[in-house]
Amino acid sequence: GGGRTTMAEARVNPNGSLRGKTAVVTGASRGIGEAIAARLAMEGARVVCSARTAETGESKLPGTLHGTVERIRKAGGEATFIRADLSVAEDRERLIREAVAEYGPVDILINNAAVTFFIPVETFPEKRFKLMMEVQVWAPFHLSQLVLPSMRERKQGWIVNISSPAGLHPKPPYTRRTGGAVYGMCKAALERFTTGLASEVYDD
Repeated sequence: GGGRTTMAEARVNPNGSLRGKTAVVTGASRGIGEAIAARLAMEGARVVCSARTAETGESKLPGTLHGTVERIRKAGGEATFIRADLSVAEDRERLIREAVAEYGPVDILINNAAVTFFIPVETFPEKRFKLMMEVQVWAPFHLSQLVLPSMRERKQGWIVNISSPAGLHPKPPYTRRTGGAVYGMCKAALERFTTGLASEVYDD
């Protein structure tokens, strides 16, 4: 690639390679998720953006679903947002149900959402451990379960799980930097799920 195209000057290609496809992107209010949502829309996909932060002031971090969708629409793309807390099973089910109602069966699922705490193992609270596992491992697994039957039926679909080098084992000499063990565990689990699922659905 050459120069970086900002969403402000980007134009959607309605006849792009993803024309007619429905995409769901979690964690789409900022960062990587926002960029992926915009990129899919530029290729003509109808994008359902999801996160917990819908409006300004709901999070300490910059970026909202409203902002992501507005930018995509200004560039001529088709997008909507569905606010969902991925730690809640009902919200995950509602996300896929409403996405299908809005744009049709899901062709592309991008599991990007994460909640992360950097705390040493010795003092890591069980509640936060369970929340990280729920959002980073079980939620992508459950969302995949929800979109797979329709993908199998149509013999096509793409599930993308966003990982990190944190999923790799630390190499000696070890540093005293602590706090990332649980994050690394989640990403390693996510990667093993990815290859396991790929091998299961290969024939379809």
